[in-house]
Amino acid sequence: MTRREWLVLLAITLLAGALRFYQLGVVPPGPQFDEAFNALDAQLVLAGNRPLFLPANGGREVVYTYLQAAAGALWGLNLYTLRLISALAGTLTIPALYLLVRGLFRRGGRTLATLTALALAVSYWHIHFSHYGIRVILMPLLLCGVFGLFWLGMHGSRSRTRLVAVLAAGVLAGLSVWANPTGRFTPFVVGAYVLWLLWRYPARRRRRLDSPLGGLLLFGAASLVVFLPLGLEFWNHPEFFTGHAAEVSIFAERVSGDSPWSKLLENILHVLGMFSFNGDLEWTHGIADRPIFDWFMAVPFYIGVVLWALRLLGKGRPQPDPDRDALALLAIWAAVMLAPSVLSDAAPNYSRTLPAIPPVMLTAGLGLSWIVTRPVLRPYWGPALAGGLLAAGMTVTAYDYFVRFPTFPEVYYLYDADKADAVAWMEAQADAGSAVYLSPLWSTHATVAFLRSGRIESLDATDALVLPPPGMGAVYAWPAEQEGMAAGIARRFDVPVTIIDDKYGRPLLATVSISPAQAAQWPNDLAPEQTVEARFEDAPTLLGVNVRPGGRDLLLFWRAEAKVWRDLTSFVHLTGEQGELLGQADKTPGDGTYHTQYWSAGDRVIQWYTPELLDACAGGELVQVEAGWYEYAADNARRPRLDAAGDSAVAGEYRLPFISVPRDQLQPAEVRSIPLALDGLTLEGYTLTGAVQPGQAVTLDLVLDGGEQHAETELALSLRPATGEGAQPEAAPVPLWMGELAPRVRWAANEVLCRRLRAELPAQLAPGHYLLYLTTSDYDQPFAEINIAASAP
Repeated sequence: MTRREWLVLLAITLLAGALRFYQLGVVPPGPQFDEAFNALDAQLVLAGNRPLFLPANGGREVVYTYLQAAAGALWGLNLYTLRLISALAGTLTIPALYLLVRGLFRRGGRTLATLTALALAVSYWHIHFSHYGIRVILMPLLLCGVFGLFWLGMHGSRSRTRLVAVLAAGVLAGLSVWANPTGRFTPFVVGAYVLWLLWRYPARRRRRLDSPLGGLLLFGAASLVVFLPLGLEFWNHPEFFTGHAAEVSIFAERVSGDSPWSKLLENILHVLGMFSFNGDLEWTHGIADRPIFDWFMAVPFYIGVVLWALRLLGKGRPQPDPDRDALALLAIWAAVMLAPSVLSDAAPNYSRTLPAIPPVMLTAGLGLSWIVTRPVLRPYWGPALAGGLLAAGMTVTAYDYFVRFPTFPEVYYLYDADKADAVAWMEAQADAGSAVYLSPLWSTHATVAFLRSGRIESLDATDALVLPPPGMGAVYAWPAEQEGMAAGIARRFDVPVTIIDDKYGRPLLATVSISPAQAAQWPNDLAPEQTVEARFEDAPTLLGVNVRPGGRDLLLFWRAEAKVWRDLTSFVHLTGEQGELLGQADKTPGDGTYHTQYWSAGDRVIQWYTPELLDACAGGELVQVEAGWYEYAADNARRPRLDAAGDSAVAGEYRLPFISVPRDQLQPAEVRSIPLALDGLTLEGYTLTGAVQPGQAVTLDLVLDGGEQHAETELALSLRPATGEGAQPEAAPVPLWMGELAPRVRWAANEVLCRRLRAELPAQLAPGHYLLYLTTSDYDQPFAEINIAASAP
């Protein structure tokens, strides 16, 4: 290349860079969800994580993330640096395409390379993805290297040059599979081009390494070596390889139902139409339905399509065409790299087809070159007309992308600019001195998680409520669709819910704000009923317990005395009179949304617990509530008490609720089917334990079928002498127990209830045979015969 050519290439590259770096990080707004997810992965890389594949968010290859992490290490991770790799890759693709076309084409190669590079430089399609921080932008650059080097490997003048070029092409092809799923299609392009060469040149059908077949083998071997670590990852986790592709394939029933072939034809038409008729409908890929070419650039594009077809078929002039093989390679490239959109849903998809942009822009370059070189338009009118089309296309592109595109409401919402505005509002509240707590529906959203600082804490306020340290107010925030949750917290503090609108006047956040004075007090109806102060080493202090209405759920009250450095899990044990464990609950604060490392000194946390009951028959028992902390990452090591021995504290007492269970969870020692009420209450069985002797305590577990309507049924257990098997009693009954069946029971349909009755046999009871009776207002039923033995000495 001459000095003049290098200067022309530099000018084109500077133009392309200006369009790709102008308003980078501003247009489009953002970060969009996928960009934010990439940013979070880059943060993990900077923290020491070194994955071979990123399975989350549909599965992603890692090269782009590692490049973003490198940029973040140098300049910090923000919206600009997230998109910096895209802008750099997009800009470098212009000289790469220029050199590719210049090297492949012999006939008018300089003019064709210049005009093709210009067409790419002003392409709306390419400018957008150069402003968008996702991995597909790497593919046009990589593929220019892959196919340019493979071309050199097939057509180089020296054997050594051909071998080195093919090996280098294979290395880049292997790297492309680490960059984007479309990298998996490069072997199809190379294989099809080798078949073309073998068809065109029978003399080259030799078994030599520098022949097309030998080059294909070397290319495959080099690709395999680079791909191998990722290939082993795919082997161990095949869902990484097929997961997202299988979901969006036209052969998935979700996409095309029972007619994949009609869907295939439909997609082919959509992809062919995307160049100037109907575009991608996805707003994240640009203005919805905007074709790739405006009509200024569509004219040379369609001229190029005709010229390409004629020359590929050998109909062009002059003959033989020295560039027919180059046209064949790029035609195969275009067809194969457009296939991902043809074979998947939502065609046309500009992201999936972006790897085909170099040959697509070559088509426009062919048309522009034809205009420039027409004898009737030379020496001035042809270049002027081509330059005018390029200038008009660039003007339309700049207006569409930098003026129109950012103003659409769809862009505002799909690029999560509303969430960015919400984070900015919450940061302002933190600046004003309030502690800010955000619902996990948004705090765990990738965009919000990336943008929010450590001053905006994630909190599931339906599971825990945090009161900030003394002197601070608090703001609790939810996305607008969770306004009902905000209303629940607002009622507890007797304050209103405030709705924050976005830039278009739509509800954005539902917020509850409390003053420092309000934050210093326990909220309405959430003060501890039973108080205690139990301190633990490097763990929050236990302040008390409360039982929520309904009887099953508990509230424990905690306070951080200092910064907590460990990620701790709290436990609650419900213990009976003999120290037996009757129920338990283990929980990370806020159900995992407010880990103890996030607590500040002075934070008070009200945590809800729903203990698992370990004894289905223990309903109604009065138990002690013991609580403490343990560290899961340290083999569940418990935090010791500072103010007493042991590693747990008694927060208070708790009466276990009555809860029904599935029938197969209860196996009574004796099975019965005895009606106890006219409307469905039935004794299904019982288990009697204890010494059946005068003066001794016995326990009777009754398995009952019925429902919550029997909760307040008065039940009496009595003992009556029997003269013989099944005989009626002759003496007055001996009362053993009386009370409601199951106060405030939770008795689900098709489940049974176990009711434990504790009784003491009278000391003066005479030995002999007795009948046990259950009595309700409807029935007086004997259900068991027992033999009372004489008391032991």
